[in-house]
Amino acid sequence: MIKVGIVGGTGYTGVELLRLLSQHPQVQLQAITSRKEAGLPAADMYP
Repeated sequence: MIKVGIVGGTGYTGVELLRLLSQHPQVQLQAITSRKEAGLPAADMYP
């Protein structure tokens, strides 16, 4: 399993990267960071 963190998760590139990696069978998303959405759970940003 490849553990991944995304820096800048609310920008266009971060969102596309999240979309692609969330479908990959060998990737486990560990963290998403964003200055703009600090403190907001990822589930609220990406319903």
